[in-house]
Amino acid sequence: MARLRAKFPMGGKGRGAGNVVESVEFREVSIMDFIKGICHFGLSVADLDESVRFYTEVLGLTMSERREKDAFFPIGDSDVMALIQYPWDRERFDAEMRPANFGKMFTHFGLTAASAEDVFKFQDHLKANGVKMVKEAYERWDGASLYFLDPNGYTLEYIYFNPDAES
Repeated sequence: MARLRAKFPMGGKGRGAGNVVESVEFREVSIMDFIKGICHFGLSVADLDESVRFYTEVLGLTMSERREKDAFFPIGDSDVMALIQYPWDRERFDAEMRPANFGKMFTHFGLTAASAEDVFKFQDHLKANGVKMVKEAYERWDGASLYFLDPNGYTLEYIYFNPDAES
C-alpha cells in the first residue's frame, strides 16, 4: 500500500474545523477494478414500435420489458440494450439524432455469430426482410463479418471471430 504525505486543511465551520490530515493511504488500482463489463447501452429511436418489431421479428431478440417510452433486450449472458423513444417527432429525430455517420462502419456495435457460415445465412435472412446492408458478408483473416442498418440508421455488425485465427 502506498502512502501519500501531504497536509490537507479540513477547515470550515462545525465538526473537524481546523484539523489537518497529514497522510492518506491509498492503493494503486487498475481501471478493471472498477469496470467489469457493459451493463447496458441505450439507443434513442424515432419510433419505438417500429424498432421493437425490428429487433424482435427480424433480429430475433427477446424483449425482457416494455414500458411506454422504452424497451429492454438482454443480449448474451449479462448485457442489455435499451431502446428509448425520442421525445419529439421523426423529422426532429432525423435532424438531431440520426447518426451523422449514417451507414459508416466505424461507429457501430457488434453482435456475436456462432460461425462464419451463420454470418452468410444471417445475411440472407436480413435481405429477405428488406434490411439495408452497409457491407455484405465477407470472410476475413480472423472469421467473417457483415454490416447492416437498423430502422434508426444505427450500424450493426454481425461477426464471427475464429478462435483458431492467429493474431
